[in-house]
Amino acid sequence: MNPSSHKPSFAATISWILYDFANTAFSMNVVSLYFGTWIIIHLSQQDAVVSVANSLSMIFVAVTLPVLGDWADRKGRKIFSLAVFTAFCIAGTAVLGLLGTVKASVTLIVAAAFVVFIIANYSYQGGLVFYNSLMPSVSTPKNIGRVSGYGVALGYVGSIAGLVLAGIFVDAELFGIKIKEITAGGAPAAFIPTAALFLVFALPIFIFVKEPPLPWEKKQSWKLKDSYKRVIKTLVSTKEHPGLVRFLIAKLFYEDSIETIIIYMGVYAQKAVGFSLLETKQFFIALIPSAIVGSAFCGIMTDHYGSKKVLQAVIGLWILSLLAIVLTSDRTLFYILGAIVGALMGSTWTSARPLFITLVPKERLAEFFGLYALSGKVAAIVGPLVWSATTLALAAFGDVIKYKAALSALIVVMIAGFFILRAVPDYHIELKKKQSGLP
Repeated sequence: MNPSSHKPSFAATISWILYDFANTAFSMNVVSLYFGTWIIIHLSQQDAVVSVANSLSMIFVAVTLPVLGDWADRKGRKIFSLAVFTAFCIAGTAVLGLLGTVKASVTLIVAAAFVVFIIANYSYQGGLVFYNSLMPSVSTPKNIGRVSGYGVALGYVGSIAGLVLAGIFVDAELFGIKIKEITAGGAPAAFIPTAALFLVFALPIFIFVKEPPLPWEKKQSWKLKDSYKRVIKTLVSTKEHPGLVRFLIAKLFYEDSIETIIIYMGVYAQKAVGFSLLETKQFFIALIPSAIVGSAFCGIMTDHYGSKKVLQAVIGLWILSLLAIVLTSDRTLFYILGAIVGALMGSTWTSARPLFITLVPKERLAEFFGLYALSGKVAAIVGPLVWSATTLALAAFGDVIKYKAALSALIVVMIAGFFILRAVPDYHIELKKKQSGLP
C-alpha cells in the first residue's frame, strides 16, 4: 500500500486513541500514585524498593523489545503482540489488587508485589512499542501530529476516569460524598478497578484497527541471534538514519527525568509538599484538564511548526517549571506549576513520536520503536536509581531537602538532553522548502 494513499477509517483512529485512554489509567493509578504510596508510605518501605522494581522492568524492556519489534515487523504481528502485552499488564494489575487483600507478613506481600509489578509494568511499557508503531495505520502524514495529540489528550481523560473510579474503592467516596455501601480499601483497592477499565477501553483497538497484511514476498525469516545483530547494526549506522542516534540519546536524557517524575510525583507531593493521599489524588485530577488542552494544542502546533521545534520548546519549559517547583514550598504555586508540568508531559509524547517517525524507515517502524523504547527505558532504569540514591544519601536532612535535591538532579540531566536535541535534523523545514519551491 502506498502510504500517501492510505486513509484510515474513523473507527480505527478512534479505537487507537481509546487505547491511550485505557493504558494511561494504568500509568496514573499504578505507576504514579498507588503502587508507590502503598509500598513506601503504607508498608513503610524505602524508595529503593519502588526504584529497583521500575528499573528491573525497564531492563527487561530494553533487552527484549528491540528484537520483538523486529519480529513483529518481519511477521506482520504488531496487533497480536500488543494483545499479548496488554493481557499480561491487565492480569498483573488485577493480581496486585488481590495481594492487597492477603493476610500475610509485610515482607512476603512486598516481595510478591515487587515481582508482579515488574511483570505488569514490563507489559505496559512493552505494549507501547507496538501501539506506537500502529500510528501510521490510523493517521495520514497531514494529521499524524493531531492524532498523536488527541491520543495523549484522551489518555489524560483516562487518568481522570481511573482516579475517580479507583477513588470509590480507595476512599469509599465519590466527589467528596461518602459511599456507605463500600468500605475504604486504601491504595491497593485501586488496582482491580484500574484493570477493569484498561480491559474495557483497550478492546476496540483489537476489533477495528487492521494491520496491513504483509505480501508473501515481504515476509522474512526471523532468528533471535540475527535480530540482535540487526539491532546493533541499526544503533551504529548513523549514516543510514541521520539524526536517529542523536535523538535517542537526547530522549534518554530528558526522559530520564520525566519517567522518574511519573513514578515519584505522588510521593513527592506527600513527602515534600505535605499533601495527604486524598489531597494528592485531588491534585492529580485538578492538573489533568491542562494536560488535555496542552496535548491537543501541541498536536496542532506540531503539524504547523514541526515536531522538533515544538519538542525543543517543551523541554525548555520543563526545565524552567521543575526549577520553580524546587524553589517553592507554596501549595497554591505547586498546583499552578503542576498544571504546567501536566501540559508539558502530554506535549512531550505528542511531539516526540512524530519527530521519531521522520527519522526512520516506515517499513521497519516496530523495530525502530523498539529502539525508541530502548532509549526511554534505559533512562527509566537510571533515573529511579539516581533518585533513590539521592534520597538515601540525604535522608538525615529530612524529607523536604532530600526530595528537592533528587528533583534538582533530574533538572541537570534534562538540560543535557535539551542541548543534544538541538543537533537533530528538522525535516519539517526541508518539507516546507520543497512545498514552496525553495532550494
